[in-house]
Amino acid sequence: MALEGVNINNVSMDYFLRGIDAAKPQGVQPAQVPQDGANAQVDARQEAVGKMVSQLDVLLMKAAMDSTKSLDGKQIKTSLKPLLDNGLIDKNSFKLLAQTADTAAKTLKALDKFTGKELASAIGADNKYDLTTKQGKAVAAAVEAQQNLADLLSQTGKMLSAMVRNEDKIRAQNPAFAGIDEKVLDDVYEFQQLCDRRATEIAGLTWQMKDFAVHLAANGENADPNVAAILKAKVNDLLPRQALAMHGTADALATVSESVSAKLRPLAEKIDAFRNNPSSAIGEAEFNALTHDIATMKAALQDIRKNGVEVGGGRMMVAKDVIKALEKEVAKAEELFTTARAEVSRRVLYNYIGTAVSLLSDNEASERQHCNGSTKHIVALECRNGFLNAMQELADAAVDSTKSQADIQKLADDLGKQAENLEKAAKLAGGISAPSGASVNTVFTRLKNIKPLFFGFGTLVGSVLSGKRLFTGAEAMGVFKGTISASSVVEARARGLAAADVNPANEDTNIASERMLGAGAAGSVYELTRTDGTKVVFKGETESRTGLSTIAGGGGHSYASSQTTANLNIAAKNASVALGMGDLIVDYSVGMHNGVFGFYMEKAKGMTAHAMAEAGLFSSSSASDGGLSAKEIKKLPLEQRKQIKADMRRKLNRLQWLDLVTGQVDRHNENYFIHVDRDTHKVTVKGIDNDAGYSQYRTGAVKFTLDKDRSGVFNYCLLEIAKKIDPHNVQGVVQDLLKDPGITSEGKGRHTVYTIDASKVKNKVLANAICGVTGAQTLAVPDKIDSETYDALMALKSGEKREAYLKSIRPRLSEASYNAAVSRLDNVIAHAEQLKNDGKVIEKQDWLSEPDETIEKGDISVKKPNGDAKKLGGDIAKDANNGFCTSIFVRDGLNKLFD
Repeated sequence: MALEGVNINNVSMDYFLRGIDAAKPQGVQPAQVPQDGANAQVDARQEAVGKMVSQLDVLLMKAAMDSTKSLDGKQIKTSLKPLLDNGLIDKNSFKLLAQTADTAAKTLKALDKFTGKELASAIGADNKYDLTTKQGKAVAAAVEAQQNLADLLSQTGKMLSAMVRNEDKIRAQNPAFAGIDEKVLDDVYEFQQLCDRRATEIAGLTWQMKDFAVHLAANGENADPNVAAILKAKVNDLLPRQALAMHGTADALATVSESVSAKLRPLAEKIDAFRNNPSSAIGEAEFNALTHDIATMKAALQDIRKNGVEVGGGRMMVAKDVIKALEKEVAKAEELFTTARAEVSRRVLYNYIGTAVSLLSDNEASERQHCNGSTKHIVALECRNGFLNAMQELADAAVDSTKSQADIQKLADDLGKQAENLEKAAKLAGGISAPSGASVNTVFTRLKNIKPLFFGFGTLVGSVLSGKRLFTGAEAMGVFKGTISASSVVEARARGLAAADVNPANEDTNIASERMLGAGAAGSVYELTRTDGTKVVFKGETESRTGLSTIAGGGGHSYASSQTTANLNIAAKNASVALGMGDLIVDYSVGMHNGVFGFYMEKAKGMTAHAMAEAGLFSSSSASDGGLSAKEIKKLPLEQRKQIKADMRRKLNRLQWLDLVTGQVDRHNENYFIHVDRDTHKVTVKGIDNDAGYSQYRTGAVKFTLDKDRSGVFNYCLLEIAKKIDPHNVQGVVQDLLKDPGITSEGKGRHTVYTIDASKVKNKVLANAICGVTGAQTLAVPDKIDSETYDALMALKSGEKREAYLKSIRPRLSEASYNAAVSRLDNVIAHAEQLKNDGKVIEKQDWLSEPDETIEKGDISVKKPNGDAKKLGGDIAKDANNGFCTSIFVRDGLNKLFD
């Protein structure tokens, strides 16, 4: 007898691959074989059934399951919305399409209430629908609805095809006509074909359902009860539309001819093996063997498409949806086990060019303003365009199989010449002011940074030409399983990022919506909501690179030697983990979003320090994630407020020390979040946007070793300050400022380079110039250190933990940035040891009684060379007061919450 509760989803795939004697399905017991003269006959029947089941291919079964996706109004609206947005279809027609699709989906769903056997009886002996029965009416309605939707889609497709044929004429009459999106046109055609196939399958239901295997499943006659239960489950327990998509016949899938099955099974077994152990590596021998298997499987598929499969001595054609789904599985396998194909390589190269365009371009109006009347600026932009065009030509040649190595080398040489011309032209155009009187925008500064782009692109082209495989076995398995996209893996690999840096949860298929959070010096930031409701923040690499040209890297070094912004953020996270402060920095990963490569940040809970200290005081509303607002904190009992304050100060002190280690210069009051739990009052601090750290110029805790270019900028900043102090003696003021003990220099004149140690600076007015050249928000070393932070830093003084930390950041930084990081770490440790000697190590419980730090306010007084005093306000006073405040808790006004 057949056992209850058996369905296709809880039966081991080994059962189908190897037969009933080789692998028993979990929870199903073998039938008892009679011990009498009928023995041989029963054994023969069992052997025949076992042979049939053993021929079922796991991929074919999976393809059949995947082929049953229904078409409804929501899918129509999502896929064809561009037609409505671009005015290619009116609202009423769009609405009618969606409504008809919903009707078709509902009528198909209505078949679910009937068993396979009941549906088989929906068509009478005359091959017409028996409208006296519920199932007959349901089948007729389903066929009619599918045909109606197919007709509407056909009309839409014909209209769009006519537009494509007459695109030039339409554009002549309407210049705004954007053309027809080929993907939408393909969707319309595919939807129409799907509806036609569904109608045909439903109409032919009687022949499908009366097949031998269905009869065997429905009646359980003369069959091993385990097999009968499984076959019955396939017809009656699965949704009828799935049975329809599989032509409703178990043997159409199970009795694949022995020769075809023999071709398919080896690949199926190997793919199963990789599924079970996706981290296994794929060697060259396995790679070549699997490539051969894929070719064999393609041939087998062509045979099935053309000749069908053997059924009881005859042939039955397999449903088109099944074939199409199976071909999709083969395509995935091919993507898994082959090198990056030409179209993948082309997309990767084009994406890199897109990055170059964004990095080296500004909007047309801005460029025109800066070039007005300046031949040097115009020449620089012409060289820029020549370089970008040369990149495009080399990319096209690299993926063109007809191009010879000599052709490609010639284009590569030309790109090198274009890079040299651009670098020279950019230096000539890189003056302080444009003819219009405006400061030269960052494009002309960035044009000088052409070398990293040139060498990076050359490396990428070299990978394409060498045929180097850009997937490991584990990554390729992820692509095959659909958990990660090929482009995310390839583009991460091309930038020297690790496989673990790519998080499959951030794939576009898992993103439900997006909104822009804001734009800063380092580019636009978006909040993405995943389909599971969680949120993540995305920043594109292009925008981040642009920001780093002005914030931290300088001279193009910020993204040389694989030092991408993603690597900088991940290195900062590694530092937080090494110091036992992993909870102070958001998690990072990389990947693609809407065709742009970039990095993802964990969405921090709570509010920014700015919102909490300023705007929060005037609002009683809670944070969106349930935390306390600033006003609610102020209303708490004194003892509770004191504890929150102590926890907040302690964690911000730890964050400051972490920033010293990473060299983070951009920790302003909107670059960290604070969350105070409503119930427990636990304080959580999260630093975000950690891509302005690990600069090669920050060689100590607050020590900056500048190069010639940055020293020139520093001189310019000093001149601007001097004009405000004494416009009649600018050079005298500059020379006085340079006598400060915190500034040392080498060389003379234009060749002077400066080293600035902010911890030794006496004249606070210098903060304005130091912040201007470094982008630093804070120039002070904290005057106290939390005990846990001190212990963690001492553990990095030498030994295994130090080596582990340095090893975790080494591959992510340029040589110069890594050397600066090592020097900076040692300098930070030395500062911590000095505070230990001064008795400034604070235990966790002692933050409750620790007095607040102080911050200067008001104007800054500075002496002129003649001895007179001059008071300065504005940005100069602000940078001096804030920059040398030893606590960001006080600097950012968070102490006001507890007054």
